[in-house]
Amino acid sequence: MNAFAIAFWSLFTLAGVWLQGIIPGVDFLAPGLILCLQEEKWTVSAWLGLAWLFIQEGTGSLAFGTGLLWYGALVGLYYFGHWLFEAKNFLFMFILGICLGLLHLILSHVMAVLQDWTLPADRILVEGLLQALIFPVEWGLVYLIYNHLPENPHAV
Repeated sequence: MNAFAIAFWSLFTLAGVWLQGIIPGVDFLAPGLILCLQEEKWTVSAWLGLAWLFIQEGTGSLAFGTGLLWYGALVGLYYFGHWLFEAKNFLFMFILGICLGLLHLILSHVMAVLQDWTLPADRILVEGLLQALIFPVEWGLVYLIYNHLPENPHAV
């Protein structure tokens, strides 16, 4: 990984963690994982995915495994969907965002039941809706930034 990539992904991670503090319940690191998968940089995807998994597991209040299920489902949805759609298509990212919003609702409910917690349904619904809306927009912005910086070999 070159210096550009290290700087970009470090700033992305810091910004994502900061934004998750501002808007709790929304994963701002997920679009970065999708971008890594789209660029077909498997080692970068694996290392960043692992780092982000530990961040999500460490900062979350749900039982261990929620982040693993979340990122596992995200990668699975991406690989399933990119057979049907162009991988860098905004419509695909919009559909993926909707799936992640629904996944947030389901996963939060299931993990809360496992811990014998009661979560406010309206809060989880708002978080799922925000995840569905923010994911494609953030992916689009990160995609444009990543692909148009001069140090990037993919720059236009």
